[in-house]
Amino acid sequence: MLVFGIDIPLVEIILVFSIIMFILLIEAIVVIVLLMGQINKTKSLVGLVERISRTTLQIKEAEVQGVKRK
Repeated sequence: MLVFGIDIPLVEIILVFSIIMFILLIEAIVVIVLLMGQINKTKSLVGLVERISRTTLQIKEAEVQGVKRK
């Protein structure tokens, strides 16, 4: 097979492309694993923010009821 005027065997081209695809596959798997870890951290952070919001709302309601009783 001629590439830019140089004779390169087809088997070598297929081998190079398969190595490149393998490296890209490993890179994609690593990125997906890292993203899954970040998603889990984000879920826990959202849960904590929701808990803080509920606690703050309960405190505000208790303050309002305390003011109404006085």
